[in-house]
Amino acid sequence: MIEFRDVSKVYDHNGNELRAVDHVTLKVDKGEIFGVIGFSGAGKSTLVRMVNQLEKPTEGNILVEGEDLTKLSKPEVRRVRKRIGMIFQHFNLLESKTVRHNVGFPLALVGTPKRVIQKRVTEILEFVGLEDKADQYPEELSGGQKQRVGIARALATSPDILLCDEATSALDPETTKSILQLLKRVRDEYNLTILMITHEMNVIKEVCDKVAVMEKGAVIEQGTIFELFSNPQHQTTQNFIRSVIESDIPASILRGIEKRGAGRHIYRVTFVNETAGEPILSQVSKRFDVDVNVLFGQITELQGIPFGHLVVEIQGEDKEIVKAIDHIQSAVTVQEVYSHAG
Repeated sequence: MIEFRDVSKVYDHNGNELRAVDHVTLKVDKGEIFGVIGFSGAGKSTLVRMVNQLEKPTEGNILVEGEDLTKLSKPEVRRVRKRIGMIFQHFNLLESKTVRHNVGFPLALVGTPKRVIQKRVTEILEFVGLEDKADQYPEELSGGQKQRVGIARALATSPDILLCDEATSALDPETTKSILQLLKRVRDEYNLTILMITHEMNVIKEVCDKVAVMEKGAVIEQGTIFELFSNPQHQTTQNFIRSVIESDIPASILRGIEKRGAGRHIYRVTFVNETAGEPILSQVSKRFDVDVNVLFGQITELQGIPFGHLVVEIQGEDKEIVKAIDHIQSAVTVQEVYSHAG
């Protein structure tokens, strides 16, 4: 559906080369919600703006449904843009126009008959839950309602692709959650492909199927949500994941372990899906001559599937610990994160 092939964007800044996007290769499949996450200045906004050609790549190719945008004429680019909707961080609404006129504005621009506009606007406002706000002005709406108007406007032209540029960063957590649920409905009911950029890992966790992590213009890691959450390779990815799932061993706990002396081994046990409800650690204590002490942990959901980890201390003779770990690894992922053998 959307494919970036070795794409770069270079600006001239006071005679110096500024590489905002650096040789990015990504593929977003049809019907996916694909997230691109990075800190400010990572290049993610520039990347998403190249999909609708608001920015032109310096190098590389960008394909939308097989069409290479870098090789299209201006009229052909305008044709492709009609299939792409965009949602902005600060809503970008026309303050002097009602909700109804804001939503219908993209249709009016291309000369759609008023009767058709009225019908489409009514349908979309009902979908986003704002049918009773049609004749109000943006200043009369909450932030969440304004973003729903923005979503409705993006859907007005019946696009195939929806681009979200930090669509929830100006909203409070509860409103963010409702907007993300709405975007999932949009994907499911309208069969859209959504490319979403954000600096909030919680947004990625809630709605995305796949994610790419950007830093200094480059993609440093990408994969499914499960792949990145269960085995993040890059330090930046690990930092993002810690913002929603804490996995570091608190210093106070480590000090306590060291005080108790040798023979202490700490492991991170990762649970996915059905294993999250299995009494695996309890079984280990009964079958082997070891003591298992749960230090801390967390279980959450990724795409509706339980996912979590526990950090545990296992005490006992080395041979018994090896047996216990082998047993645990037959069902879940285990990683030693600390050892104090004396």
